[in-house]
Order: sequence, then structure tokens, then C-alpha cells
Amino acid sequence: MEDVPIRVPGGHINVWHRPSDDAAGTAVLVHGLSGNSRWWTSVIENLPERIGLIALDVRGRGFSADAPGPYNLATIADDIRRCLDHFGLERAVVAGYSMGGWIVALFGLHHPNRVERLVLVDGGFPILRDQLQEPELFIDAMVGPSLHRLEMEFETEEAFFDYWRSHPALTDHWEDSMKMGLGHELVAANDHFEVRANPEAIEVTAREITVDEEANAAAAALAVPTHLIVVERGTTDQPGGMIPLDVAKEAAQANGMLTMQYLTDINHYTLVLGEGATFVASAIAPSG
Repeated sequence: MEDVPIRVPGGHINVWHRPSDDAAGTAVLVHGLSGNSRWWTSVIENLPERIGLIALDVRGRGFSADAPGPYNLATIADDIRRCLDHFGLERAVVAGYSMGGWIVALFGLHHPNRVERLVLVDGGFPILRDQLQEPELFIDAMVGPSLHRLEMEFETEEAFFDYWRSHPALTDHWEDSMKMGLGHELVAANDHFEVRANPEAIEVTAREITVDEEANAAAAALAVPTHLIVVERGTTDQPGGMIPLDVAKEAAQANGMLTMQYLTDINHYTLVLGEGATFVASAIAPSG
């Protein structure tokens, strides 16, 4: 795979790309809130090599950290179209993890003719549990740890990985193979290392996945084949994934184009970084 710049108005974004073999098809992969293209590494390792891949560093993250705004979900969804156009592709399987779920749902809503299938990986449906929950407090709790990491300085690369080893979602599930995905955000700066990401981009998208009406309604309105994966445990290994199980069940019952898969003993992070990657790859791999 190689990094390829894709032109967008005012600049470029980066994608991690490999072409497909013959008519094997292509999958577009969109990462989560403060992740990057390499968070898909374990998933990619479980996909057939014949499948083409376009893994985005969305605006403000990874090698797209300096990409121009706007950073809203609709603009990033349109970046998927730009990627397909760049590589001369009419349609693709499009998968979104966490924040990426809302992005690919918007893409499927706006560009259904460019979609072969959608895969929503613990993302895409409303996450506020009830109308009485205070959105601002929820947003602060969700985005706070990511912004804190952006402010940190790490003496060595290993100190950075020690940070992740101690993360409550990973401490009991750590594998050195996770370094590939997590380390893509690390950059040397004088006598230390720091995280390469744009705080404004993270804040904008965190707000939109929480309160934006179109983004939260998109998945329920999809008219393309869609598979939703939800998990038993959340971002700190607490009970309950990003998308509540009851929300997922109700969505599958209401939309005949949507299928739902529930994975036990997997949390929101290990879903793509760890043992859940094989399940995600199975959902993405084109049939036949």
C-alpha cells in the first residue's frame, strides 16, 4: 500500500491505497474521531489481497493533519466521492468505524449510486441515550481524552505506546501489532514526540456526531444494503458500545436494507485494533 494525495478545494488529503486485482472490487475505509488510516491495519490484514483499498486520513488527522477545512461530516463524506473519482471508480464497499459510521451514512444518503454496500462499524446512529442527557457534557466527555492526547509530549516513541498500553480499553488486550495503527499519528518535534492532528477538526466532528440532525438521521434513511456492527463494551471497556444495542435492533427492524451484528467480549477499540478485526473484515469483503 502507498500514501496518495487527493486534491480537495484548497489543498489535499491523504489516502492509504492499493489497487484491486482485476474485478475484485474496492473498499473505502473511514476511521474514527481521532484515529487515522492505519487504525484499519488489523482489518486490512484479514482482507483478501485482491481487494482494492482506499483508507482515508480524514481532514485534520494523520497525513491529512494540515488539510483545509471545513471539517464537518458532510464535507468529509464528499471527500469519499473525490477519492472514487480520483481512482476512476464508479462504486465501492464503504466502511466507517465510529465517527466514520456517520460519515459513510451521509455518503450513502447523498450518493447511493456510488455504493455497493455500506458497513457501519459501531457508529452512525444517535448516541445520546435520552432527551434529558446534556449534549455539551456528553461532547466534553467524548472529546476530552482525544484533545488531552494532542497536548501531550512524549520523551520517546515507547512512552507514547506506554500511554496506549495503559488505556482501559487496551490494557488487557494489548498486542504489539497495534503499534502500526496507533503510531501513524506520532511525529518527532525537537526533543520529544507529539501527536499529529488538528484539535479544531476533532471538536467539529465530535459535536456533529452528537447533535447534528442530518448526520443522526442519515443511517435510518439509507436505501442501500447496509450492515451495522455493534459491540458489548465501550471506549473504556465499560458495558455498552458506541451504539446502544436496542437502537441497533430497532433500526434493523425498521429498515429492510439494514442487517445488524452484535459482538460480545469486544470493546469499541478492540473492534478494529484487536480481536474484532476479523469480524469487521468479514463484513467488508465483497461476496464471491
